[in-house]
Amino acid sequence: MRGNVISFRRYLERRRARRRADLAGRARTGSYRRLWTLSLDRLAEYLIAHKGDDAMDDLKIEAPVGQPFMTMTRIFNAPRALVWKALSQPEHAARWWGPHDHKNRVLQWDWRVGGKWRIESTLPDGMVIVFFGEYREIKEPVKVTQTFSFDQLPEGTHSVDMVELDEVDGKTIYRATSTLPDVESRDAMIASGMETGVREGFERLQAMLEDWKATAE
Repeated sequence: MRGNVISFRRYLERRRARRRADLAGRARTGSYRRLWTLSLDRLAEYLIAHKGDDAMDDLKIEAPVGQPFMTMTRIFNAPRALVWKALSQPEHAARWWGPHDHKNRVLQWDWRVGGKWRIESTLPDGMVIVFFGEYREIKEPVKVTQTFSFDQLPEGTHSVDMVELDEVDGKTIYRATSTLPDVESRDAMIASGMETGVREGFERLQAMLEDWKATAE
C-alpha cells in the first residue's frame, strides 16, 4: 500500500508492542477499540496468507491521517445500471462478495431504508463469518448508505459505509466512504488485510458485469 495506508508489518509491530505492555501489567483503556482490533486478527491471518501477486488494478484506498474514515475508489467498465443491479440484488451480491475462494449465502436482504442485510461467508478452511448491517439511505441508482459489522465483534460495533456511483462515458466510478468509531479502529480495519478482500471482490464483480454485457450484445 502507498501513502497513508498502514502496512500489515507496521500493524503487527504495533500489536506486539501492545501485547508486551499487557503482559507487563500496564493498565489499558479503550476496551471497545481493542475488541475491534482483536476480532480482526483472524481475518488478517487468512487474507494476508492468500494475498496474490497480480498486477494492481485502479482500486485506490486512502486513509487521511487523524481521521476515522477511509475512502475506496474504483472504475468499473460497465454502465451504472448494471453496477447498481449487482449491488442491490441478493442473488448477485452473493456471487462477488469477498475473496475469490469464499462461498457466500445470503441470510437476509431487506433492501429498504431501515431494512437489514446479512451474508454468511465460508472460507476454504471451514471458518464461517457472518457479515451484517442495516440500510440507512437508498437513492437509486446513485447512492446507498449502510452499517457494516460481523459476528466476531461486540454488539453495536460497526462502520457506516456510503457508496456513490457516477457514470461517465459508459463506465461507472465507484466511491465508498467507510467511517469507523475512531482512528484506531479505522487503522485496524485497513491493517486486517481488507484490501485483498475488496480487490478480489471487485474482480469478481467486474467479471460478472462483463458476462452481463456480453449477454446483452
